[in-house]
Amino acid sequence: MAKRPSQTVYVFQGGGALGAYQAGFVEALEDASLPPDWLVGTSIGAINAALIAGNAPAERLKALRSFWDRVTRPGFAPHLPASPFTAIWQQGLQTWQTLTSGIPGFFKPRGPQAWDMNRRAPLTELGFYDTAPLEETLRELVDFERIAAAETRLTLCAVNVRTGGLALFDNRDGRTRIAPEHVMASGALPPGFAPVQIGKDAYWDGGIYSNTPLDVVLDDSERRDTLCFMVDLWDASEAAPSTMAGALTRYKDIQYASRIFEHLDDHERLQNLRRALRLVGRKLDAKTAADPAIKELLALGCDSRIDVVHLVMQALPGEDSWRDIDFSDERLRARWSAGLKDGRRVLQRAAWREPIRDRVGMRVHTLDGGA
Repeated sequence: MAKRPSQTVYVFQGGGALGAYQAGFVEALEDASLPPDWLVGTSIGAINAALIAGNAPAERLKALRSFWDRVTRPGFAPHLPASPFTAIWQQGLQTWQTLTSGIPGFFKPRGPQAWDMNRRAPLTELGFYDTAPLEETLRELVDFERIAAAETRLTLCAVNVRTGGLALFDNRDGRTRIAPEHVMASGALPPGFAPVQIGKDAYWDGGIYSNTPLDVVLDDSERRDTLCFMVDLWDASEAAPSTMAGALTRYKDIQYASRIFEHLDDHERLQNLRRALRLVGRKLDAKTAADPAIKELLALGCDSRIDVVHLVMQALPGEDSWRDIDFSDERLRARWSAGLKDGRRVLQRAAWREPIRDRVGMRVHTLDGGA
């Protein structure tokens, strides 16, 4: 069988306003002419992925900027002298305004009745906020006909409310025609957002099941040489807290940080074993290799190699547990800039181009926090 061509994959984690970091990283890859063949996203990562897959290559960065400009809140009190108190006051006011009035082009409050915990309502209204503005934004900025054409593969992750199982909306599976509701389902994080009804089922944010859907790529049946950029927005390894505010922030980091560390070693061993099976098969004589039992075992192997380039956004100074809804212009610009900077560091290092031993089927390259 002819070997399939190699592919470049972007895997985007969820994290609300933190997703501006992913957009900055995409800018670095665009500048380096490393476009994706496949995008996999959850929550805000699904929105960024849809903006990329749903636009022509020359328009992708413009679409990302249009979205992030639209959801940006202007800063407060620029005339006040800079001080820790001013920063805390501004951050608190930003959070309060988001909670009470929503984010333009993204979500708006449903009204006081939504906060009645015992009020009976349709499943699709069981959320504090209405994401109808997001649907309008997606229809304006994303060409869903382009996504349906599947020139770039797109996989969005959600959770089936009834079964609790992971749902994958893939534009190449022959069953799903991705529309705004699929993107919105991937980002329907309760209790803020209600489930999104698609057909007979309703779906919540894929981050409930797995906030970093790298397994989707590593378990893919196509078995192609893969360069995978995995961009996480929550850091599970930051310092222990010393205040209650810090404890709440740390709790959220751990809750939403990637669980993939628990699986990467297993995937690495498995991919190395698959490659070893194929290498051993080449050493067998024709009679042995033709044995049905041996052929069945050798079929489990593959020649493909996977390089996973893993980035984790570092929290900005002064951020608190509400930072995923901090859409202030200053914070979004800083996150975009951080993603661009880290992307350029990754490209300068280009660890995936280093020589690799013949028996190695998978490598993981993690960007450290250094300058």
